[in-house]
Amino acid sequence: MRGLTLSLALFLTTALLAQDDALVAKINASRAFIIKQQAATDYRDSIRKSVLVYENGLGTHCKSVDLEFDSVSVRIRIFEPLEIDVNGMPASGSWRETVPGTACNEKRMYNVQVDATNKGLRYVPTYPGTAQGDPELQHDTLKNIELARVAMPGVKQSCPVEVLNTQLVGPAATILQNGLLSEWKEEWDVRVCGKIFTVPVKYAPDATGTAISVGASEIHAH
Repeated sequence: MRGLTLSLALFLTTALLAQDDALVAKINASRAFIIKQQAATDYRDSIRKSVLVYENGLGTHCKSVDLEFDSVSVRIRIFEPLEIDVNGMPASGSWRETVPGTACNEKRMYNVQVDATNKGLRYVPTYPGTAQGDPELQHDTLKNIELARVAMPGVKQSCPVEVLNTQLVGPAATILQNGLLSEWKEEWDVRVCGKIFTVPVKYAPDATGTAISVGASEIHAH
């Protein structure tokens, strides 16, 4: 059970409140700031370094990645609008940068969460694809999938689980009348002992957190 600290919840709440003119202005200002950053060499280098952290965690250990920063597929998703300090610098705020790219001849939609702090921007790589959760929820999902290795035929329990892609299945979560998020489903493609499996995952938020359920009986090999 993961405490409900999802960036997703922040994003959805922001979307609901977007009728407020002041909030709309803050979101627009945040987007303008991010778009300006996207053209900066330092920002692109930081995104690339974060993507390489993810790639280095895979068995292929790719040392370089080709990121298509100018692709029409690049996306930004604002989780928390920026707050600007007295010096005109962002002191808080959060967004996800999604950039298509290729490493070791494998194409992916890379994701990096960027958090604005009073010490500058902080970059955290998350898994490729369309998984909805924040880094913590994704980390907990991986731990649950690791426990389901016993349902993957022909693999050793000692083999690491490498996340290659994530995909939202069906509708994204929405905020219910009780203020909680609705359930949602994803599929994670993982590589274990050189074999690739698709793992169905279900998320069920409640007042205490988000339950993660791995459909072990529905895991299938590619």
